[in-house]
Amino acid sequence: MPEPVADPGPVPLERAAGVGVDVVGIAAFAAQLDEPGTRFARVFTPGERRTARGGGRSASQEAQSLAARWAAKEAVLKAWSSTRYGAPEVVDPAAVDLREIEVVTDAWGRPAVRLHGVVADALQGHQVLLSLSHDPDADVATAFVVLQQA
Repeated sequence: MPEPVADPGPVPLERAAGVGVDVVGIAAFAAQLDEPGTRFARVFTPGERRTARGGGRSASQEAQSLAARWAAKEAVLKAWSSTRYGAPEVVDPAAVDLREIEVVTDAWGRPAVRLHGVVADALQGHQVLLSLSHDPDADVATAFVVLQQA
């Protein structure tokens, strides 16, 4: 097991700039993953796919993990958009390569968002806080994002 590191203390939320939440139906998402030529084949990084498959997970567990990561990508876009209320988008969210919003995990499995490319440039000076959850019995995966000024 990894060695614990010094506790940096609580993250102050008074710098919150935007919030985003997304909910994904796991079964419908899994069905779309199985379709040939699906857009979901192009939205996950190799690292996200490795994490979703890791530890001998079943296809169902892999779909749950990817559904939560999809929800995270959508929640990041919503949080970003909420910072632009009343103003045009900096970058058209429909044109964003969603691999530039990557969900990573630490040694304990806690998720975080790593930004790349145009998204990282547009959100420079911001930190993304992420919470993921999935419940196969309820058939949902959710992501909650707080975007805050660094």
